[in-house]
Amino acid sequence: MLIPSKVIDLSLRDNDHCKRLKDPFEAGRFHLETWLPFSEAGKLERGNANVRPASEKKKPFKAMTETVEKEPTSFHLKNRGIIYRCDRFEYDNAKRLLRVAIPDVPANACDEPDNGVPKYGIADGGHTFEVILQTLQRQGELQEIEGWAEPFVRVHFLAGDVNDLGELEQLVEALNTSSQVQQFTLDEYQDKFEELKVALAQGGFDISQIAFRENEEKEWDVREVVQRMACFLKDRWRSIQPASMYKSKGKALELYTSPSTRDEFRKLFDVAADIVRLPEYVQSQFSQGEGTKGRKFGKMKAVKTLKKEWVRPGTEFATWHEMDLAASLPIAAAMRELLELRGDRYRWKVDYKLVFQAAAEELYKALLAKLRTTRTVTSLGSDMEYWTQTSNIILRAKEDVLSK
Repeated sequence: MLIPSKVIDLSLRDNDHCKRLKDPFEAGRFHLETWLPFSEAGKLERGNANVRPASEKKKPFKAMTETVEKEPTSFHLKNRGIIYRCDRFEYDNAKRLLRVAIPDVPANACDEPDNGVPKYGIADGGHTFEVILQTLQRQGELQEIEGWAEPFVRVHFLAGDVNDLGELEQLVEALNTSSQVQQFTLDEYQDKFEELKVALAQGGFDISQIAFRENEEKEWDVREVVQRMACFLKDRWRSIQPASMYKSKGKALELYTSPSTRDEFRKLFDVAADIVRLPEYVQSQFSQGEGTKGRKFGKMKAVKTLKKEWVRPGTEFATWHEMDLAASLPIAAAMRELLELRGDRYRWKVDYKLVFQAAAEELYKALLAKLRTTRTVTSLGSDMEYWTQTSNIILRAKEDVLSK
């Protein structure tokens, strides 16, 4: 879908308030850092890069508001600013004018995810932007305060090949980690993981290895567990691959904690422990399994060779290699084709280990071919063709195993 662009003009107070930065790795990715007065920063559109609403009840929001009122000239020093995703930008030194191009779409087009509108706007700094908008609404009142001056904010504009980072969702998620950690901690306090704990324990998974709250030093994170299960929601992924679950653990967590979709996860409880460990099984089999013996697995750019054999706590699968989840999760998720619904619970129709052994060589070749053409390993996890290819290979292997 071809989306037209529109331009936002921003006036800078000084040419020294604007600087281009060269990306250390990607020639097609462009950066520009600016100090913008609130009145100019407020001209930006929020966009759809990070649709999480700001919470005025949080302490950081209140602290920013207080800084605006009492120490406006220090706001740009105390605040980390905004990261803004755009199509392109250009700066006119003579006019001190920064022109920022963004997709020209109706405001309501940003409300729904995965609607074909490219990601743009505020990737980080949503609370900061809300403080800016509220400040502009009461600027007349603030200007009556003796010594008050209009604050400035740092804005980092990001244009070009951002999707090669592994889709913008992952970038946004990394920038907003603290908010997500607080969310899954809140979910734990509300006992939303109790059923999951029971199901995993019954499947032989040591749940003491899982962090269900922030600041717990554990081998596993509950968001990682939920992410893997979300890839197996068979009714949800009938016509599309679950690549969005790889892109965002936060989206997977929202699915799990929502009352409207919790039953989809309950159907998986009898096989939950197997599902969670599947990427480690795939990794182990490629590392030292019969199906790939003699192959140069450790030379793949999605693989790191370890100094000694390792078994991830919570699993029983030894490996000499660490495989990137972008490569292993689509293969593991393809195993959902082996499930069948019995009553209100999914069970394995056929042993996933037998099917993997039958499919290992073809899966290995598919991965190798993909890695030869993909620009980054992370983007592999968003490659719908790769997800579909692994599913088809597993389906064929399933039929072969069942026919024997």
